[in-house]
Amino acid sequence: MKFYAIDLFAGCGGLSEGFRQAGFDIIAQVEMNKWACETLRSRHLYHGLKEIGKGYFYHRYLRGEVPREKVLNRFSNLRESISHRVIQATFGKDTTEWILEKIESTGKFHNASKFHVLLGGPPCQPYSHVGRARDPFGMENDERHFLYRHYLEIIGCIQPDIFVYENVPGLFTAKARGEEIFIRMLDDFSSLNPPYEITPPLEQIYEDPCSYILNSADFHIPQRRKRLILIGYKRSLERKNPRIKEIFTRLQKQALKNGKEGHLTINDAISDLPSLKPGEGSDGWFGHYNNSTNLKHYQMKMRGDCPGILNHRARTHMKSDLERYRFFIDHHRNGNRVATLNDLRQERSDLIPNHKHLDKFIDRFRVQWWSRPSSTITAHICKDGHYYIHPDINQCRSFTVREAARCQSFPDNFKFEGPRTEQFKQVGNAVPPLLAKVIAVYILKELRNIYEQSS
Repeated sequence: MKFYAIDLFAGCGGLSEGFRQAGFDIIAQVEMNKWACETLRSRHLYHGLKEIGKGYFYHRYLRGEVPREKVLNRFSNLRESISHRVIQATFGKDTTEWILEKIESTGKFHNASKFHVLLGGPPCQPYSHVGRARDPFGMENDERHFLYRHYLEIIGCIQPDIFVYENVPGLFTAKARGEEIFIRMLDDFSSLNPPYEITPPLEQIYEDPCSYILNSADFHIPQRRKRLILIGYKRSLERKNPRIKEIFTRLQKQALKNGKEGHLTINDAISDLPSLKPGEGSDGWFGHYNNSTNLKHYQMKMRGDCPGILNHRARTHMKSDLERYRFFIDHHRNGNRVATLNDLRQERSDLIPNHKHLDKFIDRFRVQWWSRPSSTITAHICKDGHYYIHPDINQCRSFTVREAARCQSFPDNFKFEGPRTEQFKQVGNAVPPLLAKVIAVYILKELRNIYEQSS
């Protein structure tokens, strides 16, 4: 039996990719950004060609040997399927009725029996601690606070068995128009019809909101990335499978077990990728892998069936930034603790940048050390790479898109479309696919238990 999922606010498809890897059919993705939609289309092209045993054509596209349009012209059925699956739309601008029509249309085209799971995470900027610190009103007047209501509206209309809502931990303390937005959100979730339960129960969220946080580093992903995950299920399903209410609890237990085993590091993630100087590399096809017999398990998993390296181009940097990068890398290599702008001010005051908020963001320059997981990859990486300085002083630069994607657990054959700024933005906004896959595996197991009983 096939199980179908819909992804709202899909971005480049991190949640979708994880659920796809677990065995779900991603029937529809709704996303407003043009380049993210192009990335989604390319990813469907990969999965579609692989399913019919024609993956070679995707590899030719990756290597720049043939345009994507030419591949799609050769496989017209695949083109039509993709045109239904990727829905470029903006909630609040395009009507919910129009978006629902598109979702229902793709369901009919693909003979979907029903929509089993709804995925999504509205834009997190209003809930981000960094964004609120920079805004004089703490983002209280940002209308994006209420985009979750479109998510609720879609739940009410398509009535999936399960929904997965993802956002940043800052949601717990965010306010809009003087109201605590998370409390408002919980009340709205609890008023859905038919009724849904959130696992664990809402009472536990009120008592300890942090109990709904998952850290990517605890799931064999080389990145410290904490995210709020709400998993809801139709209350009626509990009678058929009581274990469905334990999904999140089992995720927490797995995280605890994995955490005790240790975390993956930057070394595990990117040490096999070719060295680059600032300005070197390619935004598209870079080239074949270096032959190596000492690959880490994670690196082999990321390489998979990819013919080589994509989206691996280093930014150019101002001379002053390169000097700062060397200072921060050297400071730690010489046995000191991790440096901040306070250390720079004391030891190299001539290198203090002329930026606002330096007193609030003293770690504005951050080296990603070989022996640790990366810091949280955010969309800010599209503006500059100061938070993501490569640990190799001989390269002395910030991360490439592929290095950031490796930390996010995107497989190497996942091609990010668009200009490099847009590629960075897509990576930074995404849910790590391997985290999504773990969640999907637990959900799929319980859904199969329910539908096997019914058949």
